[in-house]
Amino acid sequence: MADRWLLQGATVVTGDREHEDLPCGDILIEDGRITAMGRELRVEGCRVLPLAGKLVMPGLIDTHRHTWQTPLRGLGGDWTVLDYLAAVRVKLSPAFRPEDVHAGTLAGALEALDAGITTLVDHAHCIASPAHADAALQGLQESGIQALFAYGYAAGSEPSPSLPTPEHRFADARRLREGPLSSDSRRVRLGIALTEMQIPWEQSRAEVCSARELGVPITLHCSAWPVTGPSEVEQLEREGLLGPDLLFVHCTFSGDDDLARIAGSGGSICATPESELQMGMGFPVIGRALRAGVRTTLGCDVVASNGGELFTAMRLALQSERGRANALAGLPRRLDLKAGRMLRMVTQDAADAIGLGAVTGSLRPGKQADLIVLAADALNMTPLGHPRDAVVLQAHAGNVESVMVRGELVKHQGRLIGKDVAAVRQKVLRARDAVLERVGGLSALLADHAKLEEHWDLGNGRATATSGTR
Repeated sequence: MADRWLLQGATVVTGDREHEDLPCGDILIEDGRITAMGRELRVEGCRVLPLAGKLVMPGLIDTHRHTWQTPLRGLGGDWTVLDYLAAVRVKLSPAFRPEDVHAGTLAGALEALDAGITTLVDHAHCIASPAHADAALQGLQESGIQALFAYGYAAGSEPSPSLPTPEHRFADARRLREGPLSSDSRRVRLGIALTEMQIPWEQSRAEVCSARELGVPITLHCSAWPVTGPSEVEQLEREGLLGPDLLFVHCTFSGDDDLARIAGSGGSICATPESELQMGMGFPVIGRALRAGVRTTLGCDVVASNGGELFTAMRLALQSERGRANALAGLPRRLDLKAGRMLRMVTQDAADAIGLGAVTGSLRPGKQADLIVLAADALNMTPLGHPRDAVVLQAHAGNVESVMVRGELVKHQGRLIGKDVAAVRQKVLRARDAVLERVGGLSALLADHAKLEEHWDLGNGRATATSGTR
Protein backbone atom coordinates (compact mmCIF):
# COMPACT_ATOMS: atom_id res chain seq x y z
CA MET A 1 0.00 0.00 0.00
CA ALA A 2 1.47 3.34 -1.04
CA ASP A 3 1.78 6.17 1.48
CA ARG A 4 -0.78 8.94 1.73
CA TRP A 5 0.96 12.20 0.95
CA LEU A 6 0.11 15.89 0.97
CA LEU A 7 2.55 17.92 -1.13
CA GLN A 8 2.13 21.42 0.17
CA GLY A 9 2.81 24.95 -1.04
CA ALA A 10 4.71 24.36 -4.30
CA THR A 11 4.53 26.02 -7.68
CA VAL A 12 2.61 23.32 -9.53
CA VAL A 13 3.13 22.90 -13.28
CA THR A 14 0.35 20.47 -14.14
CA GLY A 15 1.24 19.87 -17.80
CA ASP A 16 -2.48 19.20 -18.24
CA ARG A 17 -4.68 21.01 -20.74
CA GLU A 18 -7.69 20.96 -18.41
CA HIS A 19 -5.93 21.99 -15.19
CA GLU A 20 -4.17 25.31 -14.80
CA ASP A 21 -0.80 25.69 -13.15
CA LEU A 22 -0.92 26.70 -9.50
CA PRO A 23 1.46 29.40 -8.20
CA CYS A 24 1.10 27.98 -4.68
CA GLY A 25 -0.73 24.69 -4.63
CA ASP A 26 -1.20 21.40 -2.80
CA ILE A 27 -1.45 17.85 -4.16
CA LEU A 28 -3.07 14.98 -2.28
CA ILE A 29 -1.83 11.49 -3.16
CA GLU A 30 -3.55 8.29 -2.02
CA ASP A 31 -2.83 4.71 -3.05
CA GLY A 32 -0.36 5.91 -5.67
CA ARG A 33 -2.76 8.29 -7.41
CA ILE A 34 -3.52 11.98 -7.27
CA THR A 35 -6.91 12.46 -5.59
CA ALA A 36 -7.05 16.24 -5.17
CA MET A 37 -5.24 19.40 -6.25
CA GLY A 38 -5.82 22.96 -5.13
CA ARG A 39 -4.85 25.74 -2.78
CA GLU A 40 -4.60 25.13 0.97
CA LEU A 41 -6.15 21.67 0.99
CA ARG A 42 -7.38 20.66 4.46
CA VAL A 43 -6.55 16.99 4.94
CA GLU A 44 -5.68 14.93 8.00
CA GLY A 45 -3.79 11.67 8.42
CA CYS A 46 -1.21 12.38 5.68
CA ARG A 47 2.52 12.55 5.45
CA VAL A 48 3.09 16.21 4.71
CA LEU A 49 5.88 17.30 2.39
CA PRO A 50 6.37 21.10 2.71
CA LEU A 51 7.49 22.43 -0.66
CA ALA A 52 7.58 26.22 -0.36
CA GLY A 53 10.08 27.52 -2.91
CA LYS A 54 9.91 24.30 -4.93
CA LEU A 55 8.34 23.41 -8.27
CA VAL A 56 6.31 20.23 -8.79
CA MET A 57 5.73 18.91 -12.29
CA PRO A 58 5.00 15.63 -14.10
CA GLY A 59 7.86 13.14 -14.24
CA LEU A 60 9.83 13.25 -17.48
CA ILE A 61 9.45 10.46 -20.04
CA ASP A 62 12.42 9.32 -22.15
CA THR A 63 11.07 7.49 -25.19
CA HIS A 64 14.37 6.12 -26.51
CA ARG A 65 17.40 4.89 -24.57
CA HIS A 66 19.75 1.94 -25.07
CA THR A 67 20.09 1.47 -21.33
CA TRP A 68 22.35 -1.58 -21.61
CA GLN A 69 25.08 0.67 -23.04
CA THR A 70 25.63 2.55 -19.75
CA PRO A 71 29.04 0.85 -19.19
CA LEU A 72 30.22 2.53 -22.40
CA ARG A 73 29.65 6.04 -21.06
CA GLY A 74 31.92 8.66 -22.57
CA LEU A 75 33.79 6.38 -24.95
CA GLY A 76 32.27 7.94 -28.04
CA GLY A 77 32.52 11.67 -27.47
CA ASP A 78 34.00 12.11 -30.95
CA TRP A 79 32.27 9.24 -32.75
CA THR A 80 30.36 9.53 -35.99
CA VAL A 81 27.51 7.12 -36.61
CA LEU A 82 29.93 4.90 -38.55
CA ASP A 83 32.31 4.87 -35.58
CA TYR A 84 29.38 3.98 -33.35
CA LEU A 85 28.34 1.10 -35.59
CA ALA A 86 31.89 -0.27 -35.76
CA ALA A 87 32.58 0.07 -32.04
CA VAL A 88 29.24 -0.80 -30.46
CA ARG A 89 27.23 -2.91 -32.87
CA VAL A 90 30.10 -4.89 -34.42
CA LYS A 91 32.69 -4.99 -31.64
CA LEU A 92 31.25 -4.40 -28.17
CA SER A 93 27.72 -5.76 -28.26
CA PRO A 94 28.79 -9.41 -28.72
CA ALA A 95 31.13 -9.06 -25.71
CA PHE A 96 28.30 -8.22 -23.28
CA ARG A 97 27.35 -11.07 -20.97
CA PRO A 98 24.07 -11.15 -19.03
CA GLU A 99 25.71 -9.72 -15.90
CA ASP A 100 27.04 -6.77 -17.93
CA VAL A 101 23.60 -6.08 -19.40
CA HIS A 102 22.13 -6.20 -15.89
CA ALA A 103 24.70 -3.78 -14.49
CA GLY A 104 24.28 -1.35 -17.38
CA THR A 105 20.50 -1.44 -17.31
CA LEU A 106 20.28 -0.99 -13.54
CA ALA A 107 22.78 1.87 -13.48
CA GLY A 108 21.17 3.55 -16.49
CA ALA A 109 17.66 3.33 -15.05
CA LEU A 110 18.84 4.77 -11.73
CA GLU A 111 20.62 7.55 -13.61
CA ALA A 112 17.34 8.34 -15.35
CA LEU A 113 15.39 8.40 -12.07
CA ASP A 114 18.03 10.63 -10.50
CA ALA A 115 17.52 13.09 -13.39
CA GLY A 116 13.74 13.20 -13.01
CA ILE A 117 12.83 10.60 -15.62
CA THR A 118 10.01 8.51 -14.15
CA THR A 119 9.21 6.52 -17.31
CA LEU A 120 11.64 5.07 -19.82
CA VAL A 121 11.47 3.25 -23.16
CA ASP A 122 14.40 0.84 -23.00
CA HIS A 123 15.33 -0.14 -26.57
CA ALA A 124 17.07 -3.36 -25.51
CA HIS A 125 18.85 -4.62 -28.63
CA CYS A 126 21.65 -6.56 -26.92
CA ILE A 127 19.71 -9.77 -26.38
CA ALA A 128 22.01 -12.63 -27.32
CA SER A 129 20.13 -15.16 -25.20
CA PRO A 130 17.09 -15.48 -22.92
CA ALA A 131 19.50 -14.88 -20.04
CA HIS A 132 20.41 -11.48 -21.51
CA ALA A 133 16.71 -10.58 -21.73
CA ASP A 134 16.11 -11.67 -18.15
CA ALA A 135 19.12 -9.69 -16.94
CA ALA A 136 17.92 -6.49 -18.62
CA LEU A 137 14.41 -6.95 -17.24
CA GLN A 138 15.77 -7.56 -13.76
CA GLY A 139 17.79 -4.34 -13.92
CA LEU A 140 14.70 -2.31 -14.78
CA GLN A 141 12.62 -3.94 -12.08
CA GLU A 142 15.27 -3.44 -9.39
CA SER A 143 15.62 0.26 -10.21
CA GLY A 144 11.99 1.16 -9.43
CA ILE A 145 11.50 3.09 -12.67
CA GLN A 146 8.40 2.74 -14.82
CA ALA A 147 9.51 1.32 -18.16
CA LEU A 148 8.58 -0.14 -21.48
CA PHE A 149 11.04 -3.00 -21.93
CA ALA A 150 11.31 -3.01 -25.71
CA TYR A 151 12.68 -6.50 -26.44
CA GLY A 152 15.12 -6.18 -29.33
CA TYR A 153 14.46 -8.53 -32.24
CA ALA A 154 17.73 -7.52 -33.94
CA ALA A 155 20.36 -10.23 -34.17
CA GLY A 156 23.91 -9.25 -33.25
CA SER A 157 26.91 -9.26 -35.54
CA GLU A 158 27.77 -12.78 -34.35
CA PRO A 159 25.44 -15.83 -34.41
CA SER A 160 23.56 -16.60 -31.20
CA PRO A 161 23.44 -20.34 -30.37
CA SER A 162 20.39 -19.92 -28.14
CA LEU A 163 18.50 -17.50 -30.44
CA PRO A 164 19.66 -18.54 -33.93
CA THR A 165 16.57 -17.46 -35.91
CA PRO A 166 13.93 -14.72 -35.76
CA GLU A 167 11.40 -17.37 -34.72
CA HIS A 168 13.47 -18.15 -31.64
CA ARG A 169 13.39 -14.47 -30.72
CA PHE A 170 9.63 -14.32 -31.23
CA ALA A 171 9.25 -17.31 -28.93
CA ASP A 172 11.46 -15.76 -26.26
CA ALA A 173 9.45 -12.55 -26.31
CA ARG A 174 6.32 -14.66 -25.99
CA ARG A 175 7.89 -16.37 -22.97
CA LEU A 176 8.13 -13.01 -21.23
CA ARG A 177 4.64 -11.99 -22.31
CA GLU A 178 3.13 -15.16 -20.90
CA GLY A 179 5.26 -14.96 -17.77
CA PRO A 180 6.69 -11.96 -15.90
CA LEU A 181 5.34 -9.34 -18.34
CA SER A 182 1.82 -10.73 -18.78
CA SER A 183 0.27 -7.67 -17.12
CA ASP A 184 0.25 -4.17 -18.62
CA SER A 185 -0.48 -2.58 -15.23
CA ARG A 186 2.92 -3.24 -13.64
CA ARG A 187 5.77 -0.77 -13.55
CA VAL A 188 7.65 -2.62 -16.28
CA ARG A 189 5.71 -3.86 -19.28
CA LEU A 190 6.68 -5.45 -22.56
CA GLY A 191 7.27 -3.76 -25.89
CA ILE A 192 9.07 -4.83 -29.06
CA ALA A 193 12.02 -3.10 -30.75
CA LEU A 194 12.17 -4.09 -34.41
CA THR A 195 15.25 -4.80 -36.46
CA GLU A 196 15.85 -2.08 -39.05
CA MET A 197 13.73 -2.68 -42.10
CA GLN A 198 16.58 -2.93 -44.56
CA ILE A 199 16.60 -6.63 -43.71
CA PRO A 200 14.44 -8.78 -46.01
CA TRP A 201 10.92 -7.38 -45.91
CA GLU A 202 9.45 -10.79 -45.08
CA GLN A 203 11.29 -10.72 -41.75
CA SER A 204 10.18 -7.15 -41.04
CA ARG A 205 6.58 -8.13 -41.66
CA ALA A 206 6.95 -11.15 -39.38
CA GLU A 207 8.42 -8.98 -36.60
CA VAL A 208 5.53 -6.52 -36.74
CA CYS A 209 2.99 -9.34 -36.79
CA SER A 210 4.70 -11.00 -33.84
CA ALA A 211 4.52 -7.80 -31.79
CA ARG A 212 0.86 -7.32 -32.70
CA GLU A 213 0.08 -10.88 -31.67
CA LEU A 214 1.59 -10.08 -28.29
CA GLY A 215 -0.50 -6.90 -28.07
CA VAL A 216 2.38 -4.63 -27.11
CA PRO A 217 3.78 -1.26 -28.29
CA ILE A 218 6.36 -1.29 -31.09
CA THR A 219 9.39 0.95 -31.59
CA LEU A 220 11.91 1.07 -34.43
CA HIS A 221 14.85 3.09 -35.74
CA CYS A 222 13.74 4.81 -38.93
CA SER A 223 15.42 6.83 -41.70
CA ALA A 224 18.48 7.86 -39.70
CA TRP A 225 20.34 7.96 -43.03
CA PRO A 226 19.23 7.78 -46.68
CA VAL A 227 18.05 4.31 -47.63
CA THR A 228 17.85 2.59 -51.01
CA GLY A 229 14.35 2.00 -52.34
CA PRO A 230 11.08 2.67 -50.50
CA SER A 231 11.29 3.96 -46.96
CA GLU A 232 10.31 1.96 -43.91
CA VAL A 233 7.16 4.02 -43.51
CA GLU A 234 6.16 3.53 -47.14
CA GLN A 235 6.64 -0.23 -46.89
CA LEU A 236 4.55 -0.41 -43.74
CA GLU A 237 1.77 1.57 -45.41
CA ARG A 238 1.78 -0.71 -48.47
CA GLU A 239 1.21 -3.70 -46.18
CA GLY A 240 -1.44 -1.96 -44.09
CA LEU A 241 0.82 -2.17 -41.02
CA LEU A 242 0.97 1.45 -39.91
CA GLY A 243 -0.81 2.21 -36.65
CA PRO A 244 -0.88 4.17 -33.39
CA ASP A 245 1.19 1.50 -31.63
CA LEU A 246 4.30 2.44 -33.66
CA LEU A 247 6.97 4.76 -32.23
CA PHE A 248 9.47 5.71 -34.94
CA VAL A 249 12.92 6.86 -33.78
CA HIS A 250 15.02 9.53 -35.55
CA CYS A 251 13.24 9.97 -38.95
CA THR A 252 15.86 12.61 -39.79
CA PHE A 253 15.73 11.64 -43.49
CA SER A 254 11.97 11.06 -43.62
CA GLY A 255 10.25 13.00 -46.37
CA ASP A 256 7.10 15.04 -45.90
CA ASP A 257 5.02 12.21 -47.39
CA ASP A 258 6.25 9.82 -44.71
CA LEU A 259 5.56 12.34 -41.95
CA ALA A 260 2.03 12.70 -43.27
CA ARG A 261 1.65 8.91 -43.28
CA ILE A 262 2.78 8.67 -39.65
CA ALA A 263 0.48 11.49 -38.60
CA GLY A 264 -2.49 9.96 -40.40
CA SER A 265 -1.93 6.58 -38.76
CA GLY A 266 -1.72 8.00 -35.24
CA GLY A 267 1.89 6.93 -34.86
CA SER A 268 4.59 8.90 -33.06
CA ILE A 269 8.19 9.98 -33.53
CA CYS A 270 11.03 10.16 -31.02
CA ALA A 271 13.86 12.56 -31.86
CA THR A 272 17.21 12.26 -30.10
CA PRO A 273 18.77 15.65 -30.91
CA GLU A 274 22.09 15.23 -29.14
CA SER A 275 23.12 11.98 -30.82
CA GLU A 276 21.62 12.98 -34.18
CA LEU A 277 23.50 16.28 -34.30
CA GLN A 278 26.82 14.73 -33.28
CA MET A 279 26.82 11.52 -35.26
CA GLY A 280 25.78 12.89 -38.62
CA MET A 281 22.32 11.35 -38.71
CA GLY A 282 20.84 14.49 -40.20
CA PHE A 283 19.10 17.47 -38.66
CA PRO A 284 16.49 16.62 -36.00
CA VAL A 285 13.04 16.23 -37.52
CA ILE A 286 11.24 18.04 -34.68
CA GLY A 287 10.01 21.15 -36.50
CA ARG A 288 8.91 19.31 -39.63
CA ALA A 289 7.21 16.60 -37.58
CA LEU A 290 5.27 19.11 -35.48
CA ARG A 291 4.16 21.03 -38.57
CA ALA A 292 2.98 17.73 -40.09
CA GLY A 293 0.87 17.04 -37.03
CA VAL A 294 2.96 14.10 -35.78
CA ARG A 295 3.03 13.43 -32.05
CA THR A 296 6.69 14.12 -31.31
CA THR A 297 8.77 13.08 -28.29
CA LEU A 298 12.39 13.13 -27.15
CA GLY A 299 14.95 10.53 -26.08
CA CYS A 300 18.50 10.43 -24.75
CA ASP A 301 19.60 7.49 -26.96
CA VAL A 302 23.19 6.56 -26.03
CA VAL A 303 25.32 7.75 -23.10
CA ALA A 304 28.37 6.40 -24.91
CA SER A 305 28.45 9.74 -26.70
CA ASN A 306 26.06 12.12 -24.95
CA GLY A 307 24.16 12.94 -21.77
CA GLY A 308 21.43 10.90 -20.15
CA GLU A 309 18.99 13.60 -19.06
CA LEU A 310 16.14 15.35 -20.84
CA PHE A 311 16.68 18.96 -19.77
CA THR A 312 19.61 19.19 -22.20
CA ALA A 313 17.61 17.35 -24.86
CA MET A 314 14.77 19.87 -24.56
CA ARG A 315 17.11 22.82 -24.96
CA LEU A 316 18.96 21.31 -27.91
CA ALA A 317 15.68 20.43 -29.60
CA LEU A 318 14.28 23.90 -29.10
CA GLN A 319 17.28 26.01 -29.97
CA SER A 320 18.53 23.95 -32.92
CA GLU A 321 15.08 24.18 -34.49
CA ARG A 322 14.84 27.90 -33.72
CA GLY A 323 18.32 28.41 -35.15
CA ARG A 324 17.37 26.75 -38.42
CA ALA A 325 14.14 28.77 -38.70
CA ASN A 326 15.90 32.02 -37.82
CA ALA A 327 18.58 31.40 -40.47
CA LEU A 328 15.85 31.17 -43.09
CA ALA A 329 13.95 34.20 -41.79
CA GLY A 330 16.89 36.53 -41.45
CA LEU A 331 15.86 38.84 -38.62
CA PRO A 332 12.85 36.98 -37.17
CA ARG A 333 9.74 38.87 -36.10
CA ARG A 334 8.67 36.08 -33.77
CA LEU A 335 9.67 32.65 -32.56
CA ASP A 336 7.06 30.17 -33.74
CA LEU A 337 8.27 27.23 -31.67
CA LYS A 338 7.53 28.02 -28.04
CA ALA A 339 9.59 26.79 -25.09
CA GLY A 340 6.59 25.24 -23.36
CA ARG A 341 6.01 23.00 -26.36
CA MET A 342 9.18 21.09 -25.47
CA LEU A 343 7.82 20.31 -22.02
CA ARG A 344 4.75 18.62 -23.49
CA MET A 345 6.99 16.48 -25.69
CA VAL A 346 8.63 14.87 -22.64
CA THR A 347 5.45 14.53 -20.57
CA GLN A 348 1.94 14.11 -21.97
CA ASP A 349 2.84 13.56 -25.61
CA ALA A 350 5.43 10.96 -24.61
CA ALA A 351 2.90 9.18 -22.40
CA ASP A 352 0.40 9.12 -25.26
CA ALA A 353 3.05 7.74 -27.61
CA ILE A 354 3.55 4.61 -25.50
CA GLY A 355 -0.07 4.05 -24.53
CA LEU A 356 0.12 5.51 -21.02
CA GLY A 357 -1.55 8.86 -21.63
CA ALA A 358 -4.56 8.04 -19.48
CA VAL A 359 -2.50 7.25 -16.39
CA THR A 360 0.61 9.48 -16.51
CA GLY A 361 2.15 12.44 -18.34
CA SER A 362 0.36 15.21 -16.46
CA LEU A 363 -0.83 16.09 -12.97
CA ARG A 364 -4.55 15.75 -12.47
CA PRO A 365 -6.85 13.85 -10.10
CA GLY A 366 -7.14 10.21 -11.10
CA LYS A 367 -3.69 9.89 -12.65
CA GLN A 368 -0.70 8.11 -11.16
CA ALA A 369 1.47 10.26 -8.94
CA ASP A 370 4.48 10.23 -11.27
CA LEU A 371 6.08 13.56 -10.47
CA ILE A 372 9.29 15.39 -9.68
CA VAL A 373 10.21 18.23 -7.34
CA LEU A 374 12.63 20.86 -8.64
CA ALA A 375 14.55 23.36 -6.51
CA ALA A 376 12.92 26.52 -7.83
CA ASP A 377 14.78 28.39 -5.07
CA ALA A 378 18.17 27.47 -6.58
CA LEU A 379 20.22 30.31 -8.01
CA ASN A 380 19.78 29.13 -11.60
CA MET A 381 15.98 29.17 -11.15
CA THR A 382 15.69 32.46 -9.20
CA PRO A 383 13.60 34.46 -9.80
CA LEU A 384 11.05 32.03 -11.22
CA GLY A 385 9.51 33.99 -14.07
CA HIS A 386 7.43 31.79 -16.36
CA PRO A 387 7.63 28.37 -14.66
CA ARG A 388 7.20 26.22 -17.78
CA ASP A 389 9.78 28.22 -19.71
CA ALA A 390 12.14 28.06 -16.73
CA VAL A 391 11.95 24.26 -16.68
CA VAL A 392 12.95 24.09 -20.34
CA LEU A 393 15.51 26.88 -20.50
CA GLN A 394 17.04 27.15 -17.02
CA ALA A 395 16.60 23.86 -15.13
CA HIS A 396 19.09 21.00 -15.09
CA ALA A 397 19.22 17.53 -13.58
CA GLY A 398 20.93 18.86 -10.46
CA ASN A 399 17.73 20.72 -9.60
CA VAL A 400 15.80 17.46 -9.20
CA GLU A 401 15.36 17.10 -5.44
CA SER A 402 12.62 14.47 -5.19
CA VAL A 403 11.01 11.92 -7.49
CA MET A 404 7.80 9.93 -7.09
CA VAL A 405 6.78 6.92 -9.16
CA ARG A 406 3.21 5.75 -8.63
CA GLY A 407 3.11 7.62 -5.35
CA GLU A 408 6.30 6.04 -4.02
CA LEU A 409 9.08 8.43 -3.10
CA VAL A 410 12.16 7.00 -4.85
CA LYS A 411 14.37 10.05 -4.47
CA HIS A 412 14.24 12.64 -1.70
CA GLN A 413 16.39 15.63 -0.78
CA GLY A 414 18.77 14.79 -3.58
CA ARG A 415 19.36 11.12 -2.76
CA LEU A 416 17.95 7.93 -4.25
CA ILE A 417 16.09 6.00 -1.57
CA GLY A 418 16.99 2.41 -0.72
CA LYS A 419 19.68 2.09 -3.37
CA ASP A 420 23.32 1.28 -2.73
CA VAL A 421 24.63 3.65 -5.38
CA ALA A 422 28.26 2.85 -4.55
CA ALA A 423 27.62 -0.86 -5.17
CA VAL A 424 25.86 -0.09 -8.46
CA ARG A 425 28.80 2.04 -9.54
CA GLN A 426 31.17 -0.81 -8.82
CA LYS A 427 29.03 -3.21 -10.85
CA VAL A 428 28.97 -0.96 -13.89
CA LEU A 429 32.69 -0.26 -13.63
CA ARG A 430 33.42 -4.00 -13.54
CA ALA A 431 31.16 -4.48 -16.56
CA ARG A 432 33.00 -1.73 -18.46
CA ASP A 433 36.40 -3.23 -17.67
CA ALA A 434 35.33 -6.79 -18.50
CA VAL A 435 33.76 -5.88 -21.84
CA LEU A 436 36.75 -3.80 -22.94
CA GLU A 437 39.14 -6.57 -21.96
CA ARG A 438 37.20 -9.10 -24.05
CA VAL A 439 37.48 -6.95 -27.19
CA GLY A 440 41.16 -6.09 -26.75
CA GLY A 441 40.95 -2.67 -25.09
CA LEU A 442 40.08 0.86 -26.19
CA SER A 443 42.50 0.83 -29.10
CA ALA A 444 40.56 -2.01 -30.73
CA LEU A 445 37.13 -0.33 -30.75
CA LEU A 446 37.36 1.22 -34.20
CA ALA A 447 39.42 -1.55 -35.77
CA ASP A 448 36.45 -3.15 -37.52
CA HIS A 449 35.38 -0.29 -39.80
CA ALA A 450 36.07 -2.55 -42.79
CA LYS A 451 33.51 -5.03 -41.50
CA LEU A 452 30.70 -2.46 -41.72
CA GLU A 453 30.23 -3.44 -45.35
CA GLU A 454 29.23 -6.91 -44.13
CA HIS A 455 26.26 -5.45 -42.28
CA TRP A 456 25.48 -2.08 -43.93
CA ASP A 457 25.57 -0.63 -47.42
CA LEU A 458 27.44 2.63 -46.77
CA GLY A 459 26.52 4.13 -50.12
CA ASN A 460 29.85 5.76 -51.08
CA GLY A 461 30.16 7.42 -47.73
CA ARG A 462 26.46 8.09 -47.29
CA ALA A 463 25.07 5.89 -44.53
CA THR A 464 22.55 3.69 -46.31
CA ALA A 465 21.68 0.68 -44.20
CA THR A 466 20.90 -2.67 -45.73
CA SER A 467 21.05 -4.87 -42.66
CA GLY A 468 21.98 -4.87 -39.02
CA THR A 469 20.91 -2.34 -36.42
CA ARG A 470 22.01 0.84 -34.68
